Amino acid sequence: MMLLPFVQHYFGFPKVKGLKGYFIVPKKPVFSYHNLMNSTYQDSLNKYLEQHIGYRPDLVRLHNQYKYTFFDTVTAAGVIEGKNGYLFELNYFKAYYGLDFVGMDTIQKHISQTIAVNEWLQKNKKHLLVVLAPGKASFFPEYITDGYKPNSVLPTNETTYYKLLKENNIPVISGNRLFNSIKDTSRFALYPKCGIHWSYYGMGVVFDTIINTMEQISGHYFVDFGIKNIEVTHRLRSPDRDLWEGLNLFSQPDDDPMPYPEFTFEKKRPDSMPSVIVVADSYYWQWYGSGYASRAFGKHDFWYYNKQIIPGDGGEAIQKHAIDLMTRVLEADFIILLQTDANMSRYSFGFIPELFNAIQKISQWDATALSEIQQTMERIRKSPSYMEMIKEKAEKRKITVEEMLRIDATWVYENKREAALKSQEATKNTP
Repeated sequence: MMLLPFVQHYFGFPKVKGLKGYFIVPKKPVFSYHNLMNSTYQDSLNKYLEQHIGYRPDLVRLHNQYKYTFFDTVTAAGVIEGKNGYLFELNYFKAYYGLDFVGMDTIQKHISQTIAVNEWLQKNKKHLLVVLAPGKASFFPEYITDGYKPNSVLPTNETTYYKLLKENNIPVISGNRLFNSIKDTSRFALYPKCGIHWSYYGMGVVFDTIINTMEQISGHYFVDFGIKNIEVTHRLRSPDRDLWEGLNLFSQPDDDPMPYPEFTFEKKRPDSMPSVIVVADSYYWQWYGSGYASRAFGKHDFWYYNKQIIPGDGGEAIQKHAIDLMTRVLEADFIILLQTDANMSRYSFGFIPELFNAIQKISQWDATALSEIQQTMERIRKSPSYMEMIKEKAEKRKITVEEMLRIDATWVYENKREAALKSQEATKNTP
């Protein structure tokens, strides 16, 4: 019995289904005399062996099942079981009760920056759309267990941002308000019982509103979006059971059947579909991963948490720091900010402040500065060796040569400008 885990680990038989959820698997430590003497090798080896013992996933499930069955306790970090078996994440409770409220000063600053960004985009014939995706706790407050209800409810980030965005004529859609307005009349589930994201039908309701709003603010008709058929089944698709799967149990969930619509997209302007940047959290994955975004938009990139850029053409993901922000923004027709209420404490995931700062920087450049950057780009083009380096850097960053060329030329200008300012400052301070 004691040897069985070692046999399973070594031979990989029988196969054991892996665990769900996010966790870091320790790597096998490298032996050295120094690591041995300071005990880091022993600690690392112990963690490695614990994570790689045979049958470990099933042993974890057995442990989790024992706690769930006999003590009604879930072991997944941040997951809460509400009334009637409804599963939530703790962050959604905090968002619903305003426990993560960032304060009026922070929100006012973000709104001011958003106003400036929106005005700049409009001058450049671009459009901004803020989508506040719904939250499960905000939609199902009746299933929140009493132990998580605070004595008083504070202002919420979602409500405050929505109010100020509306007052300042920033195009905004509130998923919470949309869902709650049809909660009692919708024939189909808008949220799953054991998942944290909106249902495929709920996603369609919001994106129908998004497409209509895009057409209204741009004055163009892009796509006629509709539903051809809806299948309601107990055979749930990902991610409608994502929270339950993260519990890593042997037992099956007692969840409800879910609707799966077949969406239709009739392009009104097939040769001129909108180019879109979507800065979003995981709520956008269903739309992107199912191929719906490619049918509703033209060129489209998914900026996941504003850290990783996932191209709509299926290309390899790009790290955000590798691109030129202004180049990407000016190539797009629409900037869509999408995040659920549990993430509103991280409004736009830093995108609006970054774009605001970039706009402020280029606004300080006069015609001479822009001309100098353009001249630097031309000089680089005429240098075969320099262009070869630009191509290598572009390939490494997974961006276009033209974008890399602009990044380098701008870097040259900014460094010359900074050196000149330092020289002026030194001259002033010289007796």
